[in-house]
Amino acid sequence: MTLDSFKVYYFHVLDIISFNSSEEHFALLVSLQDALWPDPWKNWESVEMCRYHAELIPAKCKAHLDFIRHEGNVIGWGATHHDPWAFDPNLLDSTLTIPQEDKYLDCAQQYLELQIETARKMKAKVFRAWSDSGSNWFKNFYTKNGFEISLIEYISELNLDKFFIDAFESSVSRFEKNAYVISSLQELKKLNADWETKMFDLWKRIEQDVPSDLVLDLDFDLWKSSIFCPWFKEEDVYIVVDGDKWVALSTYARSLRSNDKISTDLTGVLPEYRRQGICSAVKIHALKDLKKKGFKAVLTGNEENNPMFQINLMLGFKKVGEEFGCKLTL
Repeated sequence: MTLDSFKVYYFHVLDIISFNSSEEHFALLVSLQDALWPDPWKNWESVEMCRYHAELIPAKCKAHLDFIRHEGNVIGWGATHHDPWAFDPNLLDSTLTIPQEDKYLDCAQQYLELQIETARKMKAKVFRAWSDSGSNWFKNFYTKNGFEISLIEYISELNLDKFFIDAFESSVSRFEKNAYVISSLQELKKLNADWETKMFDLWKRIEQDVPSDLVLDLDFDLWKSSIFCPWFKEEDVYIVVDGDKWVALSTYARSLRSNDKISTDLTGVLPEYRRQGICSAVKIHALKDLKKKGFKAVLTGNEENNPMFQINLMLGFKKVGEEFGCKLTL
């Protein structure tokens, strides 16, 4: 069955349940994530993590989530919200996560039309969708509904058992010829009373340089609460210092459900310090330390044109998945 054929008639009336923030609903959402998210992210988010991040979303973002049922069974979920890190009332973001089977196309179509209707009522000018699977099934679904693919991100994974720092001796030697020092946030906190401001300023400048189809407007309090969550470890933040100046970083996020995997959060260097091998050096330093801590794998995501993707491939990361963003002008 194709999209063109089923638009003429629906086999099922759209059946949705509004998310109510109960423990039961958070547990249901996490179980659906485990079932429907791509392999690298299965068994990653816990109920505690999911609830914590949900509670950080400002009211102005008007976040809404529904569970979608098919023949009485919950098969997935859909959500809409304004992006809290790039708030724009004219832009409404969304997700739609269901099994990629043609028998669910009518559910997907009806729910997408409901999302678009909601966006129009909110007077949004652009409706944006994000797919965690990056599959052709979802690409065809969105493009046939008039969406334009606006961003592609590659998900990569590194097996730390196969990571050996000796293979990157030349990169390490090149870095050591400079006067730069790599320290953990845990160490730098003791020397910098203004460490929060320094880290935020560095993060903001690096984040603005990451390829995106959004215009970021980082709020300090939201950034702080998002990064320094209860399971955050200061020892997992590696910062390159040039004298008193913080010039690069590589940060990592843990999961409450996985003791052997960790995810890259942000890695980058200030524009004026590029082409000195700093990103490669801080990443090599971090991976060596993470391996020593007992982690077995590191996950990361990079926009397809981001130079960090090539650095990660050089370090031994393997592409294991793809995500994409798309948009529809209303």
